[in-house]
Amino acid sequence: MFRDQAERLGFAFDRLAAVDAHNCTQTRGRLTPGEIACFESHRKAWQLLVDSGEPWLAVFEDDALLAPPIATLLASDRWIPAQSDIVKLETFEARVAIAAKGISVEGVSLHRLQTAHCGSAGYILSRQCAIDLLRQTKNFTRPVDIVLFDHEHEVSRKLQILQMVPAVCIQERFIADRVQQLPRADSLISRSEVAPASPGQSGPLTKLKREGTRIMRQFSSPMRLSRLVRRALQPSRHLVVPYIEA
Repeated sequence: MFRDQAERLGFAFDRLAAVDAHNCTQTRGRLTPGEIACFESHRKAWQLLVDSGEPWLAVFEDDALLAPPIATLLASDRWIPAQSDIVKLETFEARVAIAAKGISVEGVSLHRLQTAHCGSAGYILSRQCAIDLLRQTKNFTRPVDIVLFDHEHEVSRKLQILQMVPAVCIQERFIADRVQQLPRADSLISRSEVAPASPGQSGPLTKLKREGTRIMRQFSSPMRLSRLVRRALQPSRHLVVPYIEA
């Protein structure tokens, strides 16, 4: 599916063989073999960038759908701000907060991502970022999209992440859901981030306790508190990042 899109949109790419989940026998927290294989596949891509000496690399998963502007964006890296670590090309169709002020490039805009925005189907990262990620994720125990794009994670909070608006990438399953069709490509990520609630544990009291724990966790760290204050002082825009439909 991805090859067909690339040929239709007119850009070249190198296919990287994904890590086989059946070969992932090491236990990493609560991650499934599929999540471990997905993370290791992304690490292979980061290592490829480091070894190549190139300044940037666009990474796409097999189930990524791409909008036509992606060809123009991939033709050059001059539009990417120099101090950026990652440009997130994807929307996960979840409500997020981004900096109100953005940079206009090639018909889209780039905004500093201020909250978690899951999904790792499409992004561009710098070589220095790849070097840092390889060092910081040797012993990963969370899914790759959480590590990259959840600001509560220690790795993500150090990154300068720009969100592209509108997005030029989306996981196929979101489009398939709209038209009530099965996706043609399996996602590389088999998510099991949230365990099913046990009977009697999903009521309002449990939700209130969980929210209270989250708030206390945020205020327990001076670094987190500083980040929250900074975010409160920065003008924000809340939205579900749209996808450019072809």
